[in-house]
Amino acid sequence: MLTLLIIDDEPIYQKMIAHAVKSLNFNIKFASDGEKGLRIAKENPPDLIICDVMMPDLSGYQVVERMRRDARLAHTPIIILTVQSEIESKIKALEVGADVHLGKPFVPEELLAEIKVLMRRTESTKSLQESTVVSSNRLIAFHSLRGGTGCTSMAVNLALGLVKLWKTPTLLVDLDLTVGCVSLYLNSTQRLSWADLSQVNPTDLGQDELRMVICHHETGLDFIGAPAFPADGELITESLVKSALALLSPEYTYIIADLPHNFSDISLYILDQADMVITTISPEMASVRAVYAALNTYKRLGYDLEKFKIILNTTFDGKALSRKSIENTLHHPIDVHLPYGQDLFIDAINYGKPVILGKAGDTYSSLLEDFAYKMSTEEHRLSPPKDPTQTWLRVTKRLGQHT
Repeated sequence: MLTLLIIDDEPIYQKMIAHAVKSLNFNIKFASDGEKGLRIAKENPPDLIICDVMMPDLSGYQVVERMRRDARLAHTPIIILTVQSEIESKIKALEVGADVHLGKPFVPEELLAEIKVLMRRTESTKSLQESTVVSSNRLIAFHSLRGGTGCTSMAVNLALGLVKLWKTPTLLVDLDLTVGCVSLYLNSTQRLSWADLSQVNPTDLGQDELRMVICHHETGLDFIGAPAFPADGELITESLVKSALALLSPEYTYIIADLPHNFSDISLYILDQADMVITTISPEMASVRAVYAALNTYKRLGYDLEKFKIILNTTFDGKALSRKSIENTLHHPIDVHLPYGQDLFIDAINYGKPVILGKAGDTYSSLLEDFAYKMSTEEHRLSPPKDPTQTWLRVTKRLGQHT
């Protein structure tokens, strides 16, 4: 059970905070002044601290400042609560090392939301430190909060592009466990999927079980499909996915994960582990709003935004928002701009033949090949293969590489 320390000289606020966080099942400790709060925190470092500012003897600012000097409390999430709502108060709270500044009286829902973000950030940091995923390989996640922008299409085409370029072991995993369509896009009539691992204890998962559910595309791409029915997807846990990736990572140079349109536990675990996260956006306001919300959440979770790449996918013919206006709104660059492809992607889905497998030299196929090259590892891009593929020769000629 996680421990919460509440430092506040007003009993009514102690009770209000405790009531607000009741659903999180904290073991709660109370301190009525700063000195007592410091003593409790140092004796048994809590998992989260909520501290008032206006207290006798030591102010909340002084308490936080002293805590940050203690190695055991240097990274403990701290929320400052105060009636002082001026911008100077917020700046002071952040300067002394608090993570969040909230005004009194607080809104319980807002306090809960901030706590969940802070605790998730702490878990993410631990997960990164303890991760068993091999860092020399590349895990690329596709994540979007809005469907219909081409996330799955781009995940499939990127995975195929990497195989065509490097002839290296590449795995595509469909983690949209409710309505994932990777198998459909690859024209596969798979009989096995993640659902067939649902009864396996994550600690007992082995290579034999995983090999059973890995499907093989004619190009050499391996993939694990989503369950056929949503109810089966509910049985797949974060622990199972975590164990699977730990076993699969040494076997593949590239793992591409197509995520659901949410921040589920599985999504967050993959986002934590990913070397690169790619999102797709359409040039219209609803899509821009979804990406803006996603970027804001990534930032609040403590992710380095440099690992996030954006593909502007012109999914309709007609008046669209400009690339510049979208970048100005998001305060983030667009890395790839795909022109309107008419029925190109729809036909690709209906016939199970991804665009990148079309005629060599076609505009769209070339764009996708170039995109796959740019998303490759630095080691691959800097070392020409001994036996280059036709795809590699086309791409390097277009991009003026290794000539």
